[in-house]
Amino acid sequence: MNRQQCVEALAKYARIRPCITVTVWRELQKENRDFFQAYFRALSPYRPSMGSYIQRKSRSERRKHYWR
Repeated sequence: MNRQQCVEALAKYARIRPCITVTVWRELQKENRDFFQAYFRALSPYRPSMGSYIQRKSRSERRKHYWR
């Protein structure tokens, strides 16, 4: 399950606001770099680094998407 799928599932089934899920996900990434590097490698073994998986959007784009 990727981040977006996790956000959608928690919003739908647990009624957790997406902004909360994204914030927690980011903090988990900071605290557990080794886990997330392995996680991203497992998703796509052909890409060597975690940076290529993180999609950078402008702050306003993120707000629009997660504050619906």
